[in-house]
Amino acid sequence: MAITTTTLLPAAVQQSFDAKLLAIPVPHMIHKIASVKKSMPAHGGRILRMERYNPLATAMVPLGNSGDTPPQQNVTKVDIDAEISFFGTHVAINEQVILQSQSPILNINIERLGVSMRQTEDTLTRNMLASTATFVNCTDGINGDTPSEITRSDVDNVSRSLLNNDAKTIEEGIEGTNKFGTAPIRDAYIALGSTQLSKDLDNCTGFIHASQYPSRMAAPSERGSIGDVRFFLSSIGSYTAAASALGATVYNSFIVGQEAYASIEQDMYSAKTIYRGPEFSGPLAQNSTLAYKFAECPRILNDLWIFNLRTTLA
Repeated sequence: MAITTTTLLPAAVQQSFDAKLLAIPVPHMIHKIASVKKSMPAHGGRILRMERYNPLATAMVPLGNSGDTPPQQNVTKVDIDAEISFFGTHVAINEQVILQSQSPILNINIERLGVSMRQTEDTLTRNMLASTATFVNCTDGINGDTPSEITRSDVDNVSRSLLNNDAKTIEEGIEGTNKFGTAPIRDAYIALGSTQLSKDLDNCTGFIHASQYPSRMAAPSERGSIGDVRFFLSSIGSYTAAASALGATVYNSFIVGQEAYASIEQDMYSAKTIYRGPEFSGPLAQNSTLAYKFAECPRILNDLWIFNLRTTLA
């Protein structure tokens, strides 16, 4: 019996197109969470100068009845300058791709550029913190390295230093509720670190996972809390390869209080998306371009209110 098969009569269309795009890995952008957002005016130059006045001494000596005037004090201040820099990138798309592809190519590339821009901002802030923040090595772990793995006492030492430096907490506490397996959360500083630390954090004494918070107030990037510190993790968290005494990777967790650092953007240039049609590409109008650019500068405002807790893995 003769049977007609796909060998004799193949389908006219050999492939079908799935219009639903597959997910693309996008890291958590955590490094601007704790920053103060500042704007530099357009037409205002390239450097934003910020100033902070130093405290005056207390007046502990009684004036008495002599009528004498006590010694005067001088008011002093600190100037902090931030110089704006410009960043950007672009993609070029041939007209045949736009004409023949089933995918919405322009929309897809706009979305990819948007993620690239935000990740660039985040990475710039991360690198600034890694290069300028005062660092503290974990020392109370048992892995025999310098720095050691993270422990509760290491975290408490940093939070105590921040408290002694009058750094204000950022996150408000969460009151306890009558729910099984939950615990109240203190007012807390914020720690920004790598997802590689997730297991070591889970094993720290007193660690409270975000799933154990009394209410669903944790961001997707928040792992949990230890004492006075809440940890936010990202796959692009800061690290330095082969930097420990034994040649292991050292991971940086930036533990910060209020107004420890700032992200300065210039008005009219915080984010610009640019589309140029093919008519701008040449006499044959073959290529379109999509681009972004922005002007920004991350800057530490107070060195006493931010610490880089350096750690290796257990």
